Amino acid sequence: MPRLDAERIALWRQFCQTSAALQRRVDQLLVEEHELPLAWFDVLTAVRDAGGSMRVHQLCEVLDEVPSSLSRRLTRMEDEGYLRRTYTPQPDDRRAVTVSLTADGRTTWRDANLSYRRLVQEHFSRRLTETDIGALQRVWSKLS
Repeated sequence: MPRLDAERIALWRQFCQTSAALQRRVDQLLVEEHELPLAWFDVLTAVRDAGGSMRVHQLCEVLDEVPSSLSRRLTRMEDEGYLRRTYTPQPDDRRAVTVSLTADGRTTWRDANLSYRRLVQEHFSRRLTETDIGALQRVWSKLS
C-alpha cells in the first residue's frame, strides 16, 4: 500500500476543492436560471429515476442524507409544489412516507435538466479527453 505522503494529501485536497467549486458553480447557475438549488435538483432527479415516487428512507439512502435535513428540504419543496408527500403505512414501518413528483416538479426537473446537462458539458466533459475519462473511470472504480 502506498504511503500517505504530501503528494497524495495535496491531490486529495485538490479533488475536494475542485469538486466543491464545480458543485457551487452548477448550483449558482441552476438558481439563476431556474430558481432551483442543486440539492433540490438532486432530489427531483432521484425521485424521477425511481419512477416518480419513492419512500423517504430510500431517498435518504440514494442521496446519502440524514433524515432530519432531508425532511426540511422536502417540506420546502412540497411548499413550492414540486413534490407531494403521502403517508402510506407499511407492515414493517407504520410511519412510512412516500414522496412523489407533481406535474410542476416534472416540468421543473425537465427544464433544469437541460441546463444541468449543458453545465456539466461546459464545466467538466468538454475539458476532458477520452484518456482522461478512462483514467477517472479507473480511479472511481477503485474508490467506490
